[in-house]
Amino acid sequence: MTKQILVKTDDPNKGQFNLVVTGPVENVVDITPPMVNLTGTPGKVLEAEVVITPVEKYKFSILGLEQKFNTHIKAQLVNPDTGTAAWKVKISSTSEKVDDFYDIITLKTDSKYKPLIQIKVYAIYIKEAITNS
Repeated sequence: MTKQILVKTDDPNKGQFNLVVTGPVENVVDITPPMVNLTGTPGKVLEAEVVITPVEKYKFSILGLEQKFNTHIKAQLVNPDTGTAAWKVKISSTSEKVDDFYDIITLKTDSKYKPLIQIKVYAIYIKEAITNS
């Protein structure tokens, strides 16, 4: 990864310059899928599952789950099965009318490299399509 930073100084000969920082970036966690989009009709329960797997080198535990808006979207943290490192977040949403919802699920971890993991969730309820027979 390479980042460029504009540095401003009070040096009259060199008032500003670009500082380039380069280095490797290692993945700490695999999140599948990284964002959830649910679509369905009113009255239906929409569901999804997100799998969070710490990379072996950076093992961590998830300490808790918070939702930013607490809308019609509900999230439940599921601990890893014995012998696995994969955590799961089960997501569901219900609505009796045409509507759309958005929430951000934040997972708190004991990792110094990734103390927070955020998952964006969208739920859209649309009218059923009319079909011609």
